[in-house]
Amino acid sequence: MVDASPARAMIRRKARLYFSLFGVFFVFYVGTAILQTPECRGAASMDVMGTPLGLLLSLAIFPVSWVIIAIFFVKGK
Repeated sequence: MVDASPARAMIRRKARLYFSLFGVFFVFYVGTAILQTPECRGAASMDVMGTPLGLLLSLAIFPVSWVIIAIFFVKGK
């Protein structure tokens, strides 16, 4: 009988990594969307490096997703 323990541990490690990466992106994306609502107008209009925080986070969604994709490919081997 083949010992499935190392294979199972590897699958669990990868699943933990993939769900963590998804969680990070989901929280960032939803947080940015919530910041764009009228109720959070004050926080979204705070200046960060001369740019409103809401705009800066909206523009950062794609670079953040690219970094997460890079981590996915590097660590997912």
